[in-house]
Amino acid sequence: MVNQDRAAFLAAEDVSRETLERLDRVIATLDEWRKRSNLIGPREWPVIWTRHVADCFQLLDHLPDDAKVVDLGSGAGFPGLIIAAARPAGHVTMIESVGKKCAFLRAAIEAAGLTASVRQERVESVGPIPADYVTARAFAPLPKLLEYAAPWLEQGASGLFLKGERWKEELTEASQTWNFAYEAIPSRVGGSGTILIVRELRGGRY
Repeated sequence: MVNQDRAAFLAAEDVSRETLERLDRVIATLDEWRKRSNLIGPREWPVIWTRHVADCFQLLDHLPDDAKVVDLGSGAGFPGLIIAAARPAGHVTMIESVGKKCAFLRAAIEAAGLTASVRQERVESVGPIPADYVTARAFAPLPKLLEYAAPWLEQGASGLFLKGERWKEELTEASQTWNFAYEAIPSRVGGSGTILIVRELRGGRY
């Protein structure tokens, strides 16, 4: 079933041979680790390519080849590992506080030869890391996410956030506390989710 899911993903996306090799190694590592660690639910595994990889793959349309990315709350590596697999000329710093998840992320980076690193820290306590983009998926509601991402967004980085069906409500809540420009791009994976691009966080709270 996973092979069929992978084939469906490849039919819908333009993926180079080199990128696919790295993605295969990432997903193979996830398969090994999920059996002994609760990285992803069993119901999600049959759609790992068409739901999870494909969701993250959308971000590549907005990321230059050499982008420096900070991924917040990386968890099972979505989108951090996917971006790193597809953008080898750039660099992804994945921030994750849970030790076993960090161990998996490092194992996947090594297995796929990715240009990436892992910081085992809480997002709010991380020191300065240069970044052009900040990413996150299923990490925090937008008002809190902007608070976490503010150290980079206020310095000119752009936010690329994969948000679910409540994104409009979150946007309304965030705009009561934060001053920013945004663009909402409908998800092509299905459902009512969106890619929320956030720029120009100007001083934030007011």
